[in-house]
Amino acid sequence: MFCPRCGSQIIGEYAKFCHNCGHALPYVPAGGQYYPQSITRTQAGKRSKVKDGNAVAIVAIFIVLMLAVVGVVGLSQVEKYTISSKEIETQAITDDTYFELSGDFLSRNEVFTVSLTNDGKIAFTLNDSISSKYAYYSWWLFDKDHVSSTNEFSYTEYTGERLEKTQPVLYYLSQKPGEYSVSVDCYTGSGGKYSYAATYSGTVTYVGYITKEYAWEYKGSPYSAQVTFKYDEYSVYRDMKVNSRAVIFYSMSASFVTYDNPVIVRLAISLLEAYGIGRDTTGPDFASFVLAFVQICFDYPPNSILMDADKYQYGQKEYFAYPLETIFHGMGDCEDMSILAASLFKILGYKAGIVILPGHALAAVGLEGYMPEPKDSYEIIAQSINGVIYYACEVTADSVQEIGLIDVVDCNGHPYSWHVGKNGYGFYTV
Repeated sequence: MFCPRCGSQIIGEYAKFCHNCGHALPYVPAGGQYYPQSITRTQAGKRSKVKDGNAVAIVAIFIVLMLAVVGVVGLSQVEKYTISSKEIETQAITDDTYFELSGDFLSRNEVFTVSLTNDGKIAFTLNDSISSKYAYYSWWLFDKDHVSSTNEFSYTEYTGERLEKTQPVLYYLSQKPGEYSVSVDCYTGSGGKYSYAATYSGTVTYVGYITKEYAWEYKGSPYSAQVTFKYDEYSVYRDMKVNSRAVIFYSMSASFVTYDNPVIVRLAISLLEAYGIGRDTTGPDFASFVLAFVQICFDYPPNSILMDADKYQYGQKEYFAYPLETIFHGMGDCEDMSILAASLFKILGYKAGIVILPGHALAAVGLEGYMPEPKDSYEIIAQSINGVIYYACEVTADSVQEIGLIDVVDCNGHPYSWHVGKNGYGFYTV
């Protein structure tokens, strides 16, 4: 759905206003449409929240949105439109997957073509009328979703991959949905003696389906889950508030918990199915099951004295990621995985939140009749808020770590629990 004023994508079937321009959205009866169909990719703003009591209803509403993986067929149909004075052309792959083209990839320029090959690659090809003028090519490809660093021990900004060849075509290794900037320097000559002649460049966004599959063990039994989403469902979050991902106030961390996002809802449904139909999904054990999924199935980015995790993954010293970004990359630091876990808890009917401590973040879940068993080298971190006891959840553990139990860490001369409620540290509910 798209805003009739600014064209921004509306996330959430029942959103009442546009989070980009603030325009009030009219009531839409079932099957009705009020938004333009011609715009297929724009920026969006902050996501709307739903009331606490609607968590179970959300699961029921969005269960019909479970996606099936769609096969790739031949290319057809071209649609043109303009975003921020930049001409965009869409080239259909299937009914709901497509390329977005700009620059020299626009068909009227007759420079490049792009296609999916039968052996599982993306082919960027110079047209014969262009390539016939040259003998040697230096290709450059920048994958916008590539992690920023290529070295575990020092920060190295990713600047793309370069390949020199005599063929006028560049094959990407896999048919991976993503946004790619491509340029080629063309040379004339022969026998190893070449002279630069021209450069052609453009951008291709492959909007297709991505499937993430997970496997983990909980209490001695194996489990699996999966979620499928389209690339533009992820990229709208990637492009949101790009320059302001470091929070000023700790309470802002809760704004990244997107428990009304359809993709996160589908993942929550997959966890429900994995846990088992008919089992109790309201108590501590299911909450622990969900926490174990996050702990085991998502990695912590490489970090060292010279480079912290956010610098490695996003090229910024501090970067709070939306859950779909963490799912896309399969990794995140403590606040990223805490935000993902809190989103899943909230969707699945639990009271949830984020815990901010000095240099660390945790998820929080509200539970009744629960008390973790004290263990050596662990402390219990919990807080009662509006009659509900919220327990901190350590998401960065590599194995199952019990809800409420946190490693005892000497932080500024005190354990973590000492800081709760001081200097803005503590629990922030969603």
